[in-house]
Amino acid sequence: MSHDHLGCACCNLPHLPTLTSGLLTETALSGELDAAFQHAYSQQAQKLTPQATIFHNGHIHTMAADGSDQVEALGIAGGTIIATGTLHAVRQAMQQHQPSEVDLDGRTLLPGFVEPHMHILPSALYKSWLSLTPFLAIPRQQELDTEYSFQSISGRISAALGQPDKLPKDKKGNPWVLGFGVDPSLMMSWEDIGASQLDELSSTVPILLMNSSGHLAYLNTAALKAANIEDSPSGVLTEIRIAKALLVAPLPKLPEFIACLKQVLDNASAMGFTSVFDAGVGATDAPLVEIGLLKLAAHLGPVRIGAALFTKPEEKALDNWLDHYKPDLDNHGDQRFSIKAIKLIADGSNQGLTGYQSQPYACSHDHSIPEVPPTGLSNYPDTSVFSRMLDKAVGRGWPVLVHANGDKAVEYVLHSYDQVLTPRPGGISEEEAKKRRQLRLRVEHASLLNDEAITKMATLQLNPSFLIGHVGYWGHTFQQTIFGQERAQLLDRCYSALNAGMPISLHSDHFVSPLGPLRMMEQAVFRTMEGAPGKEALNPGERISRMAGLRAVTLDAAWHCHMDHLVGSLETGKRADLVILAQDPLDETVRKLRDIVVEETWLAGVQVHSAAKSPGEIAR
Repeated sequence: MSHDHLGCACCNLPHLPTLTSGLLTETALSGELDAAFQHAYSQQAQKLTPQATIFHNGHIHTMAADGSDQVEALGIAGGTIIATGTLHAVRQAMQQHQPSEVDLDGRTLLPGFVEPHMHILPSALYKSWLSLTPFLAIPRQQELDTEYSFQSISGRISAALGQPDKLPKDKKGNPWVLGFGVDPSLMMSWEDIGASQLDELSSTVPILLMNSSGHLAYLNTAALKAANIEDSPSGVLTEIRIAKALLVAPLPKLPEFIACLKQVLDNASAMGFTSVFDAGVGATDAPLVEIGLLKLAAHLGPVRIGAALFTKPEEKALDNWLDHYKPDLDNHGDQRFSIKAIKLIADGSNQGLTGYQSQPYACSHDHSIPEVPPTGLSNYPDTSVFSRMLDKAVGRGWPVLVHANGDKAVEYVLHSYDQVLTPRPGGISEEEAKKRRQLRLRVEHASLLNDEAITKMATLQLNPSFLIGHVGYWGHTFQQTIFGQERAQLLDRCYSALNAGMPISLHSDHFVSPLGPLRMMEQAVFRTMEGAPGKEALNPGERISRMAGLRAVTLDAAWHCHMDHLVGSLETGKRADLVILAQDPLDETVRKLRDIVVEETWLAGVQVHSAAKSPGEIAR
C-alpha cells in the first residue's frame, strides 16, 4: 500500500507549490508583486499620520495582565498608547499632543483582536474559486447551513457549468470548475464524493473540488485525465496527487490573486483583528516570494502579520530554515511583519478522518479515505525523526508550533516534548530546560486531550491553541458519527487547560473555519453544538468564562505569538491597535457574541475599518 505523507489537513498545503508554477515566481519578487499591491491599494491612502485621540464614555477593557482592567479613558498619539485611567488624568497626559476626543456613547473599546493561527495565501487562492462551504453566505458566513448537502453543492456546480465563458481556463484554454470548502461530514446526510458522482455533473469539463480541510480533493474523470492521474480512479486524492492535479488546473492572474489577498486581510480587519499569525509560510518552492508577499501585505494592509515557517517532515527541510533564518521575537526590526516560529505537523484532520488515533474512527466502516487506515496516519512513521527535529529547533532558540489532532498524535508529540524539555543525565541541563520552556512552545488544535495529556502539557509548560470550531461546527458530527459520545468529551478542553495553569488561545485555522474572534469566544463560552437539532452543549464542564474567552483572542493569543510586547492589551507604550464594538461581550445579557457589530478597527492609531464607511473610503 502506498502511504503518501498525509500531513495536516490545514497546514501541509499541498496546493501551494503549484502557485510557483506561474503565479508566484522569483522575478515577481523584484517588482511585479510590489506593483500589483500598489495597484490594489491605489484607491486608498496608504500613509496617514496616526491620530492623537482620547476615547471615553464607554466600556474600556484594557485586558492588562495586571492592574485595573476597566478604565474611564484612553489616550493615543503617534500610533502608541499614551495613557489610560480617569478622563482627567488622560487629558493631563495628552495635553501636549492636542488630541481630539471620541465619545464612545456607551460602546465598548478593546485591544485589537489577535488571530493566532490562519493560512493567508491559500485563503486568498480559494477566494477565486467557487464557494461550496457548509457555511451561509455573507453576511451570515459564520453560521452553519443546516440544509447543506451534496445536492446543494451539485446545484452550484451545475450553475457554474451553465456559464462556461465565466469558468477559469487552463493553459490550453480549457474551462474548469474549481470549488472549495466541500465537507461531507457536515452534510445533512454524509455522502462520500468521488469521480462517479462528479461525472454525472460533467463528463467533459474537468471538476476539482477541495475539501474544507484543504487536505483532500475530489476530481471527476475529465480532471483525472487532464492531470494524467491513472492510479486513483476513485477520484479522491491526497496531497501528492492533489499537487499534480493543480499543476495543470487554472490559476488566477497575479492582480486577481493580490485582490483576493487584500480581501482576506480586509475581512480580518472588519472582524476586529489587528494582528494575524500565518501558521505555515514557506510551503512553496519559492519561500522568499511568500515572505516578500506577506511583508508587503503587512506594510500596505490593515493588519500586522506574524508567521511560522512550514517544515516538511524531513530534517534537511528544518536545517534549511535554521541555517538561513532566526526568529524575531522582539520585533526590533519590523513591527508589521516578523517570523516567529517553526511549524511541525504530526498528523491530519479529525473531520477529514486522517488525524492519528489510538483506535479506529467510529465511522470507519461507513466512511473512509482511500489508502488511509481507519486510525488515520502519522506524518512521522518514525517518531524519532520528529523528536530530533523538535530538539534541533528548540535547541537553536526557536519557538515551535506542533499540529496534533488525534489522540495518538498528541501522545507522541508530548513524549517528544518531554524528551527535549526535561533535564536528565547525559541530556540537557536544568538551566537549558528552563530556557527552552520559556519559548512559549505550542500544541496546535490539541483536539483530543485526556487528563494525562493535560497534566503533562502543564508540567512541560506547553501552550494549547484550540480550533474551537471543532466544538461549535463539528461537535455534533464528532459526537454522533466520527468519535462517539465518550471520546467526543475530550474535544477542545479549554477549561481543563486553563485550570491546569496553561494560557490558551482560540483560532479559526482560516480557511478551515470562518474568521471571527467573537464567534470563537462564543463557542468557547457556551460550547453549543450548532449542528445538533436541540443545540445542546458539548461537555459543558469545559465552558470558560467570558473574560477567559476574551483573553484567548487578545492578550493570551498575542502572548502565544510573541507579540504581547506590542499588542493584545491597552497599556501605556503598546501600539494603538484597538477595536470599538457596539456591545460589550462581557455583558452577561448578550449571548450571540458573533452578532456584535465591529464598528471600528484601528491599527497604530489609524482607523482601518469603519462599519459606517464603504471599503473604498477606509484608509489603510
